[in-house]
Amino acid sequence: MKTANELYLEFKAATDAYLDKVAALSQAKINTVPFEGSWTAAQVTEHLSKSDNAMIAALNGPVQPTNRPPDAGVAKLQEIFLDFSTKLPAPEFIIPAEGNFDKDSLISTFKAGREQLGEAIKTLDLTATCHMPIFGKPTRLELITFVIFHTLRHTNQVKKICEKLVAA
Repeated sequence: MKTANELYLEFKAATDAYLDKVAALSQAKINTVPFEGSWTAAQVTEHLSKSDNAMIAALNGPVQPTNRPPDAGVAKLQEIFLDFSTKLPAPEFIIPAEGNFDKDSLISTFKAGREQLGEAIKTLDLTATCHMPIFGKPTRLELITFVIFHTLRHTNQVKKICEKLVAA
C-alpha cells in the first residue's frame, strides 16, 4: 500500500500535468469543440471539478473502520480508467454544462478543489471506509486513487483535444 506522501506526490504530478495542458490553451481554444461528439477542454475541466467536489464530500463525510485491505479496489480502478481505448459514460451529476467558460475562473475553481483534495490526502486516515453512492463503500485511499486515474484519463483526452485544435 502506498503511503500518504507517495499518494500526494502522484496526485500533485497528475494535477500539474493536467493544468499544464489546459493553461496552455487560449480563452477561445479552451472553449472550442475539437471534433463532433467531443467536450471542449473547458468542459473537461468543469467535469473534473464537479467530480472532485463529490470526492471532497465523500472524503470528509462519515467513515467507518475498514475490514479489508484499504487498496483492494485500486487495481480495478487502474484497469478501467487507464484503458484509454474505451469511452466511459459520465454520471449525470458531473456532466459539464454547454457553452463558454471563463478560463481563469475555471482554472481557479479547479485549483481550489485540488487544494482541498491535497489537504485530505495529507490529513485524513486514508484507510477508513467512506460512503460514495456510485462506488459503494470505497476507502479514502481508493477515492484518491480514483481522482489520480481520472485526472490521467482526462489529461490524455485534453492532449488529444489540443492536438486536434493545433491541426485545425
